[in-house]
Amino acid sequence: MKRTAALPTEGDLLRTELAALGRHAFLGGDRGITYLIMAVDPAAPDDESAAYNVPHVLMYAGEQADRPATEHREPWSAHLHGAEGDYVATIFDGSRAPLDAAADAALCAREVTAWLARYLGDVPPHPERFRTSH
Repeated sequence: MKRTAALPTEGDLLRTELAALGRHAFLGGDRGITYLIMAVDPAAPDDESAAYNVPHVLMYAGEQADRPATEHREPWSAHLHGAEGDYVATIFDGSRAPLDAAADAALCAREVTAWLARYLGDVPPHPERFRTSH
């Protein structure tokens, strides 16, 4: 029997768009909600543990970033959090116009990276820049 490849998820699309812009994001989850997490520092290692315990961005497509992209119904949003996980600011509050999953992921990636490029200096550095455990 021929095995078919799994359909890309909403998170896969956004991760691809962010990677094209030089950023690394990872699928995370808490209490049944899935999201993407990305360290604020663009020089963070391409390692999921480097995104925790430092200033980071959490990106949500509703409550499930791991749902198939064909089921995309809610726009991406992105929120800046401090090293302790405390909410700091909303970076991107979603597209006002309905977009397909690929276009929405591309828009979110552009908005998040542009926002971080403008305001990166306003995010206080964390003393343990790339702690490897979370």
